Amino acid sequence: MEFDPRRIGVKTIDAVVYAIFLTGVVFALTATVSFAAGGGLPGAKWLMFFLGFTMLAYASLKLRPKAAWKGGRDDGGLFAGDDEPVGIEKLVGGLLDRVLPPSLRPVPDERPSSGAKLFLAAVCILGTSFVMEVVFGINY
Repeated sequence: MEFDPRRIGVKTIDAVVYAIFLTGVVFALTATVSFAAGGGLPGAKWLMFFLGFTMLAYASLKLRPKAAWKGGRDDGGLFAGDDEPVGIEKLVGGLLDRVLPPSLRPVPDERPSSGAKLFLAAVCILGTSFVMEVVFGINY
């Protein structure tokens, strides 16, 4: 396989848009839950912090390669593209398929793995929680 900058760019756009979209969804859900519980934005920041670390742990498990005795490949799963998204991953992926133009979406077998996209989304969620505390001063 030869180096193709456009293919790498499209994969990057796919992963970044997925991460930003999922971060927005998580922010909206945590803010709604926090305001309903009376915690306001500080509660949303803490919920995002804990959800971010939980997603980071889950994504790191999804990035692990399959064991050789299970017939797995040894590429680490970063750009495997053959893992099936489940739950919220499938919902967000379906929404992005409808929103992004086809020229900015890689073909299904060339997409970054769902573990890689979840890992990037978890980092974005943790970054948003950090920015809420440090830049905007949202703290208890």
